[in-house]
Amino acid sequence: MFPLRRFCHQSNRIMAGVMKHVTDYSISKGRGSNLEVAGQSGGNGNSHTESLMVLVLLNYRLPRFTPLLWSQACLRVCADGGANRLYDELPKLFPRDDPDVVRLRHKPDVIKGDLDSIRADVRDYYSKMGTTIIDQSHDQDTTDLHKCMRFIKDSTPELDKTQIKVLVVGALGGRFDHEAANINVLWTFANSMRIVLLSEESTLTLLPTGYVHEIQVDPSFEGPHCGLVPIGAPSLSTTTTGLHWNLDQTPMSFGSLISTCNILDSDVVTVVSDVHLLWTTELRYEP
Repeated sequence: MFPLRRFCHQSNRIMAGVMKHVTDYSISKGRGSNLEVAGQSGGNGNSHTESLMVLVLLNYRLPRFTPLLWSQACLRVCADGGANRLYDELPKLFPRDDPDVVRLRHKPDVIKGDLDSIRADVRDYYSKMGTTIIDQSHDQDTTDLHKCMRFIKDSTPELDKTQIKVLVVGALGGRFDHEAANINVLWTFANSMRIVLLSEESTLTLLPTGYVHEIQVDPSFEGPHCGLVPIGAPSLSTTTTGLHWNLDQTPMSFGSLISTCNILDSDVVTVVSDVHLLWTTELRYEP
């Protein structure tokens, strides 16, 4: 049991309470799913999930476990050129199947963005399949991911957003300015949506200040490496449990200490900080 009273009064700041972060999605075949079954799923979700799962595909290389996430999602959204990735790359993950059959099994619900990247043939293909395509080319002040997040938030007004988990694939890697923009979206929706950015190698999510964060990792595919990074502002005091190198009211900032290349010592990690922190874990995927 972590020292909740001490955490809640760290640096004389009263925490709002405990925010739980559960890895309730799976990229592991050992969690009752496999790639072939995932590819044939109609998409009603798997029983092990505790959140309503939304999958967003961006315009960068899709992880090999994308079909597994697809099978667990209740809504699938392509951000502009993410539709090209879905059309081109997903059939390659099912080499024994006809590409058009794979595409038919993986029809996105929505394609949204300024639509400057999606190819005309891909747009026409999914339009004929019944995918909703939303053109926001008039908005050049927000990224395609931001547009998709706004759509997800606005289209589910009756739901508690803490019960919605948005998994974003193709979010890490490629051009650094794109990565920075994706991370900025975590800040934009810090208090309204729970977002996880994924690549084939790692996850990235935001831990908002004001809470004791209880993070439950899945050791079957997460870790052992992890990290805490204060990108938005320096931290004067961060405290953790469950890590090999724990922090104890430790300052962190660029140009000084940041907690990268840390190691999970427990399946449950607790974090409290005076600033927003990025939390990252290593992913291990065995096809």
